[in-house]
Amino acid sequence: MVLHHLVAGGPAAWTSDVPAILNALKVPELVAFYLAAAAGHADRPGAFPGGALSGAVTAALGLVRALDRPAAAVQPAAGGRADGRLFADQALFDLLTTAWRTDTPLDTGQEQEALAHLHALAATLARAAPDSTGQAGDDVAPADDTAGPDPAPAAGSPGGPTLLGSDPQVRALGCLLENAVHQARARGQMPAEVLQAVASALPAAAAQDAVATAIGVRLPALHRYAPDFTAGHRTALYRIPSQGPSPAASWLRWGPPSPPLLAALDRADLIGALRSAYGLARDAAGHTAAALLTDPALLGEPAAWWTQLAGTDGDEDGRAAVSCLLEAIALSTPRTDAARPLPPAEQAQLQAALHLWRAALAAGLPAGALAGAGAFADAAFDEPVWLELTRSSAEHSPALNHAELVAERAAAHPGSQDALLLAELLVTHAPGTWTDTAVRGHARTLLDAATALPAAECPAAWQQLRRALINAGDVAAARHQ
Repeated sequence: MVLHHLVAGGPAAWTSDVPAILNALKVPELVAFYLAAAAGHADRPGAFPGGALSGAVTAALGLVRALDRPAAAVQPAAGGRADGRLFADQALFDLLTTAWRTDTPLDTGQEQEALAHLHALAATLARAAPDSTGQAGDDVAPADDTAGPDPAPAAGSPGGPTLLGSDPQVRALGCLLENAVHQARARGQMPAEVLQAVASALPAAAAQDAVATAIGVRLPALHRYAPDFTAGHRTALYRIPSQGPSPAASWLRWGPPSPPLLAALDRADLIGALRSAYGLARDAAGHTAAALLTDPALLGEPAAWWTQLAGTDGDEDGRAAVSCLLEAIALSTPRTDAARPLPPAEQAQLQAALHLWRAALAAGLPAGALAGAGAFADAAFDEPVWLELTRSSAEHSPALNHAELVAERAAAHPGSQDALLLAELLVTHAPGTWTDTAVRGHARTLLDAATALPAAECPAAWQQLRRALINAGDVAAARHQ
């Protein structure tokens, strides 16, 4: 912990001359703790200047070799294993990840030694795990069936110990994928031996969330650079089972946005994730929103997509899925900011969001499905457009999310019929939560401002808003005649 704080306080000073620090520390365990601390701050400005990162990788490899860790040994769960060997491996994984992500050149012999170490660790995940039917998965060849007593369950297989993301074999698999991405950036394809390691680990990914996550967070890169591989292992990589882990589910939860990958997922699985069947609704909605803002027609004609997501029976899961996705789109839409004009990319996103919102309104969705449209309360739409669409959404689904923000924006437009009708709907259908008071306050401000306008400029809907406020308990609103 002391070394961690020291390195954090001056990463450049503590990483510029790694050999000198190693000579001063001497004790292998202290060296391991130092390298792990330094690797943890490798992304800090000034860390590992010049060729220091390559030197640190050399030191970490030497330390792992000196500690004589059996490369293919299956390690138990990481909890309570805070020893020098563990820290040496974690340091090596972090340093290699940083080097490959930044395309830092490593000595050829040094890189080959590191890759051999990683392959040996990842190989412990290769024992084929049966699926829920007891048969080998369709993407992976069954394990050798030679006679002999059944071995103890392997880490990564059903019945075996639960792996953590910090376990060496899991980190090694992730590191190999980082190397594959690094090589693909330079050569356009991933090395076959890394793809073979991933294929061998797919049975473990169906049983262990940590392994599924190690693959899943790199699934966009696999989809981009190894299309033949992903096509050959489509079920294991892209399907989202109703129970148990999978790379695709881990990507939805932890991975970076990737519209092409989202479009490649099984459509029923994606809809199932969005409908909360697998506890992925919010994560799936975030990925889907990012993809649709890039291309509103990515999943088909938008109105038809909304109808498909809502389902034919109009159940609560379908309504909630539409509302959640519409809210995710709204929260990813450029916000109001008078200080700067929107750049072209954000203008395109704004138009995509507008198209998707209009399509949802036109899709004939079940009542309540458009509640998520309330999250557009501070989207950078022109005021007349926002008022029209929000009023239409409130007529369809009166209990809008973020109703207090919607009412606040509407209150700035006393001369708008849409604003008054919108406020009336929000007051009339208040959900009985803490937001009700704020909604009524903004609505009252709107009513006061509207009735102060000249008669010819005051929209007729002020009377409906006055009635709604009185019915909600704001008796003083009756003074407006």
